[in-house]
Amino acid sequence: MKRPDVVVVGAGSAGCVTARRCAEMGLRTLMLDRKPREQVGMKVCGDEISKSHFEATGIDFPGGDEISTVIAGADVYPPSMSNELKVRGWKDFDGWTVDRLKFGQRLLQEAIRAGVYFYPGCHVREPLLRSEQVIGVLYKDMENKEDVRVYSKLVVDASGFAGAIRNKLEQPYVESDIDKEDVALCYREILELEEPLSEPEVARVFLGGKVAPGGYAWMFPKGAQEINAGVGICGGKGRGSPRAFFLDFKEYYPLFTGSRVKDASGGAVPVRRPLMSLVGDGVAFVGDAALQTNPIHGGGIGAGMRAGTILGEVAKEAIARRNPTVKGLWTYNTRYLTNFGKRLASLEIFRRLLQQVSDEEMDFGFERRLLEAGDLMSANRGEGLSLGLFEKMKRFQRGIRNIGLLLKLQKAASLMKKISNLYQAYPSRPTGLSEWQEQVLKIIEESDFS
Repeated sequence: MKRPDVVVVGAGSAGCVTARRCAEMGLRTLMLDRKPREQVGMKVCGDEISKSHFEATGIDFPGGDEISTVIAGADVYPPSMSNELKVRGWKDFDGWTVDRLKFGQRLLQEAIRAGVYFYPGCHVREPLLRSEQVIGVLYKDMENKEDVRVYSKLVVDASGFAGAIRNKLEQPYVESDIDKEDVALCYREILELEEPLSEPEVARVFLGGKVAPGGYAWMFPKGAQEINAGVGICGGKGRGSPRAFFLDFKEYYPLFTGSRVKDASGGAVPVRRPLMSLVGDGVAFVGDAALQTNPIHGGGIGAGMRAGTILGEVAKEAIARRNPTVKGLWTYNTRYLTNFGKRLASLEIFRRLLQQVSDEEMDFGFERRLLEAGDLMSANRGEGLSLGLFEKMKRFQRGIRNIGLLLKLQKAASLMKKISNLYQAYPSRPTGLSEWQEQVLKIIEESDFS
């Protein structure tokens, strides 16, 4: 395949879904990954994905040995470890933890069956350019130890947060510099527990500066006696090692007593709104490379699958019109960012609120139920924290002893609604991006809750 229509760099979940959709649309599609074929799917991840993402994309649900366990609820703990929020009975939360390797292998097989050419063991070095237009990639075939140039009409960067293509471009519509404050450093272990879980279908999330400054800790069941557990902390302020925080957490949380480590690893994940533009001239971005992750917990499997499905359809349109430029690919922006993208942008405001309130304020908010389970689900759906007048009055009475926290919640609710409305009005053509971006950054600057 010397002259494919599309080259997809990276065979993660977003890359496989994008490549598959491109092939289904009749495009000659080549997908490259540096891993051997049998390792595609292996990634440091929380392994949890909601059913709603499959319903939105039409991709088959996980089945058989892809599923580690079914998830049907969550407990969210404040720093005090008491007065936790129990999230139950919310359809949007239902899903699974998956065996990441087996799930990734299934997505790869589906892409290949759709007609995708897959080359493993390929280290993509850089984009090939004509003026500023991306016209292909240069990669090293690690088996034959030789450099290969492959030319295409469109290059899709699905290489993960490292952004093998994105970070080597200087195009006006391509963001390459990501603030360290918007990156979470993560460490996780797969643990076999000494005793079975009492609720093996319930995930647990832990907030607060002691367990994870500027982030959170998690425990996602992978069976009756196995969990995926870890810590993610936002970078930029020398907060320390996520591994050190996790090991401290293991020392004092009783569920970990006597547990056995089956696997341990770390990584980095973006925790902010998606790229302002998901396309450049001859290039598009998807998955972690496009910052398409949930800013609260860093989960990105579903967000990338949604984006890849859209991108494959837009790629077909742009290539059919012989216009794989920013302008020709712009529909990818308008379809994704006005829909799921606005949800992620709204959650960035919520993430900044959780990061900046003190442990004492957070404990008070949980104790007095200034935040409730419905608020978490509403925020997760991109609906902000809008409350009716009667509900506002009830919470005001419960939180009268801490007016400062009430004001922060009110400010967060206002900014979440504001940024969601702004994303709904995403510019219909590239010429409007600069002014729109200024408005977004202004809201981000306003989201100071310290």
